[in-house]
Amino acid sequence: MPTLRLLPPQFLLPAWNVGSLGQLRWLHRSRPRRASNAPKRTSGSRLSLFEELFPEEAVTSSKSDRRPERGMRHVARLPLPDFEDVESPQPEGIPKFGLLWGERARKLDPFREEDMTVLVLRRASKSLDESDFRRMVPKGQHIEEWRGPGDILKVIPGRDPDTLQPLEHYFLLFLNPASARAYQDHAGRTHRMARTQTPTSITSPLPPTRGMTIRGEDIHALLQDYALCPPSQTLSLRTLFSPYSHNVKRLLNQGGYDAVVQPHDKAGKAIVLWVEGYQPSTQELKNVIARDGSDRGIRWGVADGEGFIEKVKPPMAPVEDPKDSDSVEDLELGPRKHGFSRWIITFGDETEARRFARSWDRRPYPLPSNRSTFGEPPPLVHAEFLW
Repeated sequence: MPTLRLLPPQFLLPAWNVGSLGQLRWLHRSRPRRASNAPKRTSGSRLSLFEELFPEEAVTSSKSDRRPERGMRHVARLPLPDFEDVESPQPEGIPKFGLLWGERARKLDPFREEDMTVLVLRRASKSLDESDFRRMVPKGQHIEEWRGPGDILKVIPGRDPDTLQPLEHYFLLFLNPASARAYQDHAGRTHRMARTQTPTSITSPLPPTRGMTIRGEDIHALLQDYALCPPSQTLSLRTLFSPYSHNVKRLLNQGGYDAVVQPHDKAGKAIVLWVEGYQPSTQELKNVIARDGSDRGIRWGVADGEGFIEKVKPPMAPVEDPKDSDSVEDLELGPRKHGFSRWIITFGDETEARRFARSWDRRPYPLPSNRSTFGEPPPLVHAEFLW
């Protein structure tokens, strides 16, 4: 009785058969042979896919790419001078504002004082930051991230010249009147739009939704970035015409107040600190800062040297606060009334200075062990970032 041979299932059988093998052999014979002058394969090199598929074109391209090695001159490269060694000529009559403004103004081109235009923002919040003004620079028409006309050269917050207490006005410096005019028009248009689009009652229209555009500009994002003035108030952004007063001219030439820029520019990496209800000494304040860094496990990155903390000199004779801030003379007055000693603490960079201001502002001051408050609230620390 013949035995039955079990065959594997059909899906396990190979897909090729005798006929397919014959087709492969025919394709191998009909394949064009490599040209005699085609590049040969060596043991150390491999042919590219282009050379395998098109050997004749590969030979032609290799011959055309060859350059005659004979008769070529090897020219030595000339050494380029370093940019730090090249001194750009300083035109006559133009002050060196880069030296006066310190490291933050070295990238600015020198310009004449009579061509500079100054805008003054009055009756504004004392807590505005430089980024609040930068966001109001008109955008470019074609590329979103590019800035159009109206870029700000520098923003100087108004402060008391002796105590560095923030005031309610800001100086905006522009390179020419056209930039100042463009910024002023854009800020005014944004303020009027914020006044009409901000709801004040249940009958007010809905605010613009996200993605709503007018003339190609996102209105929702524009109103979210606007912080110069509350919509319920009147925006006071006016041009300060020359000739400037002596105090304003000194402020613009130095790029800041004497306590901030002298003997070196400390704006952007320093804070001003004062204690409400207690007058510590400078050495005591140094010890408190060092002890706080030891308690947190990381030392505060103060500037090198013993002069990282400076006490602001008190004024000789106090005067009354001005009642009208619209006049130019009232923008830069002399000493004003104050009752607390203040210190300027310089740090290594802006990040550390801002971190210290956030950590120490509105913090109870640690009194010495031999001093008690007798049931009264502890002294309060005020720390403000200087920009």
